[in-house]
Amino acid sequence: MKAILIQEHERLGIEQDTRYDNLSLVRWDKPMENDPWGYYASYVIGAEWIDKKEALVVTTKRGMEEIDFLTMFMTCFSSDLSIESFAEIYNIDSEAPAIHAPSLKGVLSPLIVLHFLGVVSRIKSLKKGYVHYNENLKKVKGHIQVMKNERKNIASKRFDRVYCNYDEYTVDIPENRLIKKALIFSSQILKTITENHTIGNKAKLMISISLALFENVNDDVQIREVTQIKGHKLFSEYNEALRLAKLILQRYDYSISKTSSLSENVTPFTLDMSLLYEHYVYGLLYDAYGDKISYQFKGKTGFPDFLYCSTNFNAILDTKYIPKYENVSLDNDVIRQLSGYSRDIPILRHLGYDDIDEESPIPNVPCVIIYPKEGAGVKNPFAKKKLRELCTTHVRKLARFYKICIPLPVMGSNK
Repeated sequence: MKAILIQEHERLGIEQDTRYDNLSLVRWDKPMENDPWGYYASYVIGAEWIDKKEALVVTTKRGMEEIDFLTMFMTCFSSDLSIESFAEIYNIDSEAPAIHAPSLKGVLSPLIVLHFLGVVSRIKSLKKGYVHYNENLKKVKGHIQVMKNERKNIASKRFDRVYCNYDEYTVDIPENRLIKKALIFSSQILKTITENHTIGNKAKLMISISLALFENVNDDVQIREVTQIKGHKLFSEYNEALRLAKLILQRYDYSISKTSSLSENVTPFTLDMSLLYEHYVYGLLYDAYGDKISYQFKGKTGFPDFLYCSTNFNAILDTKYIPKYENVSLDNDVIRQLSGYSRDIPILRHLGYDDIDEESPIPNVPCVIIYPKEGAGVKNPFAKKKLRELCTTHVRKLARFYKICIPLPVMGSNK
């Protein structure tokens, strides 16, 4: 197998080739006026097959090689987003052969496991169902199986036993067994991933709490049963938990001894770094400001990432996974996008300007761009600070436009 390795925003040095036209990691493009046409990677990292013999691997951009994905994934679950929303960040082709990608080996396992733990943590009570049992009991329960009872007990003169079959309404149903089995696998996986990492303690606590909920559930699940276990449309948490549980068990071939392996082969996957950063920032904002933050509110001109609404300060915030904003001004299309939001009547009414209409004076609402850079720093720059206090970096020659840098966590900063 041959693997082509590039970083975000790099161009493949090849001419147009139909094999690359349907890939998720690159597209035929001309990003800037002075750029040549070619296959460019964008904000998506991962590994996928080009054909049966060749694969493409895209890693994070230069200057972002030490991102602490474990911390980012965990922070995403600090918000109130729906369980389905995190699944939009990544896609996994679990049926395809693995790809040799050493640079991505620390990304996929924590992504799946922490997503699974985040979903299971939202299950507050276990489903129950009827389970059929065939057992040799000390007293009659359900129906006596006459032939088996004669063969096992009467013939051997074990008159203190009776072989019965019965149904019992219990939490020990196949769905719960599958989830518990995956929780045990997850615990083993995290032993390797979270070693010497403080965020690992939080993950271990999540596992401990979840396992306590499943205390009365057996973890005996046969491989042949896994594909037969189905979810139910009325139990969204269960459906997602079951999907991820199957993914975890399949990823390690149903063998818990393989969970400690640091294989350099990864299941083909794609991860949208722009959307991950957006979720990461929302986790930080929600942890600091709670209900003062609205996510993806629907306006006339679009969906701003965040609206901040308080008694004395309102703002429109948008994340841009564009590290260059540390040193250069905003792109004009970004300025126009936020300017449109600041004149959007549904958005302004949501921010508390209830009486505004098409003829009203335009409120002077701050517009804030949040951008990343790689580097250590405080765990949550918003914590114990008013948002107004962070709006100190003005965008030159623009009224009430600000930039806030929220660094990406890096490996080593959480040890």
